[in-house]
Order: sequence, then C-alpha cells, then structure tokens
Amino acid sequence: MNFKKENVRTYVISAGILYGKGEAIFNQHIKKAWLQDPVRLPYVGDGNNLLPTIHVTDLARMVFKVFEKKPERKYIFAVDNNQKPTQRNLIYAISNGIGTGLIESQDIPETFKKAHPKMTPIQLDLDWRKSLLLDLKVTPSSLFVAPAAGGAPAEDGEGDVLDLNWHCKSGLP
Repeated sequence: MNFKKENVRTYVISAGILYGKGEAIFNQHIKKAWLQDPVRLPYVGDGNNLLPTIHVTDLARMVFKVFEKKPERKYIFAVDNNQKPTQRNLIYAISNGIGTGLIESQDIPETFKKAHPKMTPIQLDLDWRKSLLLDLKVTPSSLFVAPAAGGAPAEDGEGDVLDLNWHCKSGLP
C-alpha cells in the first residue's frame, strides 16, 4: 500500500480459502468423497468454527473487476456469500454433494508436522486439519455482495454493487 507511483493504484484483496480447481485445502476431501474412502468424511473438533471461502473463478473475476473499475476502497474481502460457513457445513456439503452424505468428527491433533521452509505449498503434503481449524467471521465486500437492508452503501464510490457474474455466490454448498 506504500507503493507510490504516478498512474498506479494498489489494492489488497484478502481471499477466503480457495476451492474449485484442485486447490489444496478441500481437494483431499473432494477426492475422498468421490472415492467414498472413508465412507464418513472427517472434520476436526466440533466443526463449528467459521471458514471464509471463495471459488477460485470468483476470485479471478473479482481481481479483474477491481482492475477494470478501480474502486475507492483499497482493502477488499474476497469471500463468497455463504451464510453458514462452518467447517462442519462445508465438509457435509462436499460429502452430500459427491460422497455418501456421512461425516464424522476427528480429534484436534496436539501438534502438527513442521513444514520445510524451502518447499512451496504445492510440494508440501499439507495437513488438511490445520487449515480447517481457522475461525474467522468475514463479511463479503459490498463491492460484490449487496449489504443487508439498512447496511452501508457499496464501496465503489457510486453506491452500486459491481456486476461480478458469480460462479458460486452462495459458496461451496
């Protein structure tokens, strides 16, 4: 944000957990559900933690819209409009959509294997449980999702929601 150069605008787009094109976090669950191995898709702990998500196609479209429209807002939350993004609901949606519809809780591990500092995320065998322990309540940017009645106006400077042509506006389910 401190980059200052004529005719250059900087934005920070904070994305939720990506899914939809083989991204690491949910890809293992999607594969397990498809193969129905295990029959009950696992989630960690009670599963009531909140996981902001966004389909990778929607994130790409958001980045393009920000480039195209150059809104006044510099910080943008790129998350879908899932009203109940709990870990348990997301894992159930995967299981119900392409698996058996069965899920079960796993205990939260006391420790996780450390990642090697010179390996990229693609090279690592990431422990899916660690990523699914995130607990963040994030509201989608009003640039792309209209606020509820009585909410603040959109952030694009003209009071309108930018037309995104959502791929998964309501999220993973």
